[in-house]
Amino acid sequence: MVQLAEIKINNFSGGISDDPREPSGSKYQTAKHFDAFSQPNRLIPYRSLEADTNDGSTSTGMKQYVVKDFLFHSSSAKLFGLGKVVASGFTKIVYKADATTGNWTLPGTSEGNGAVQNGCFVEYKDCLWGFQGSNQIWKWTIATTTISNSESTTGSTLTSVAQGLVFNDYLYLPYNNKIWRATNATTFSDAYLTLPTNFKITSLTAYGSYIAIACAPISVYNGNSKVFLWNGTSTEVQEAIDWGEGELRILETIEGTLVGVTDRYLNNSTGAGKGSMIIQTFESNAPSVVKEVFTQALTNKTIPLSKAVKNNRLFWSAKIMTNSAGTEYNEGIWSFGRKNVNYPFALNLDIIDENVTTSGIQSFGTAGNYFFIAHSGDGSIDKTNDASTYAFTSIYESQIFNFGDPSIRKLLHGFSLYTAPIPTSGSVTVKYKVDSDTSWTTIGTLSTVGETSRDFMAIESTGADFASGKEFQFRIESVTGGAEITGFKIKASYLNEPNG
Repeated sequence: MVQLAEIKINNFSGGISDDPREPSGSKYQTAKHFDAFSQPNRLIPYRSLEADTNDGSTSTGMKQYVVKDFLFHSSSAKLFGLGKVVASGFTKIVYKADATTGNWTLPGTSEGNGAVQNGCFVEYKDCLWGFQGSNQIWKWTIATTTISNSESTTGSTLTSVAQGLVFNDYLYLPYNNKIWRATNATTFSDAYLTLPTNFKITSLTAYGSYIAIACAPISVYNGNSKVFLWNGTSTEVQEAIDWGEGELRILETIEGTLVGVTDRYLNNSTGAGKGSMIIQTFESNAPSVVKEVFTQALTNKTIPLSKAVKNNRLFWSAKIMTNSAGTEYNEGIWSFGRKNVNYPFALNLDIIDENVTTSGIQSFGTAGNYFFIAHSGDGSIDKTNDASTYAFTSIYESQIFNFGDPSIRKLLHGFSLYTAPIPTSGSVTVKYKVDSDTSWTTIGTLSTVGETSRDFMAIESTGADFASGKEFQFRIESVTGGAEITGFKIKASYLNEPNG
């Protein structure tokens, strides 16, 4: 009698796995451009992105201003951007009256008199704030669109800046190893807090009654990253947490838990080819590594400092090489979180942008459910499409399945695909690999409008039987139309007895 083995997957809440052979029904090797959290029993494609570089005169005019910071102002419903003046490189503030559509506007009173310092762009007391030049803090009043170029100054030359934070109705702007503080729109204190000189501040977040301050060593050869807990009023921190090796780039609070993203030699030969992106959490004692994604080659770029919190998840951007030649990679907006307490914290690669060149993503911002991505090193901006357009392929790659025993050869008998009703123009393609295959073999496609499943018993294009092997991996692509994946089932028979 032929012994059949069956595996059914209909839950995706586990996110990206730690190992491709980890026996888990809810994890996967990767999912790109799928929302795997909103409804954990289905993979929902994100809309594709479209160019957002129209300055009102030409479709690409905004590229010259190299906008890298985005801020949605809920009171005015405007999306502001921080870029630079073309000729001088000085600060330039731009905006969109409607974040979802339309062109950018270039106010005549929005230009500063110092070189733009991207990375800090925050709203406080109906004004926008940031750094420029070597020591200036500017203030731009939203209602009057006027800029005050040296609203305050720093006592030290700016060598690095990070995003500001409003906490207990005070404004905190981090630069170098210091924090500048404003108690209202006109009362300021420079270097109100000064941290050790071997650190630079990379991220701030509210953590209960404290400000959590992420600090990375100025040199990767010079110690571990730290997180300092500070009440915002004392001139000394209340606690120092050793965050471990690498450069802590992102720090945020999710469900009362500190979550940090560390760049551990992704762009530095010190890692000897073993760089990684590390996600750690901290609750009360010490940070714990919950995910580590290794790169196969240097990425030639660090993790940008941009971050966002939406729908109980932390979002950031990163580029991870997936082959040693450095020609293939996973790059986009990653997320870490969960739907609610009934599900585990999980990692996913939510947003990909097929328009990005090898120069990568420089930064991103959000407005509601819209993402705005600055990329390719040339001033390009892409935004979430305001129409239900799905021009990007959403990709799911399963775990490697051995049906319980890697020593036994199996014959694949069938693959059953389950979807939400296929929408007009929707299309889902299934592929697989066996053992040491280096390329994917297409099994077939489901594109019949209204259908919710299809059983593939052979290779659709040729009628050939499936290959036999010891391990199988599957790839499901929602190619067009926004077709949602609800699960799949695979069946195989054993061809030999276990060894030993």
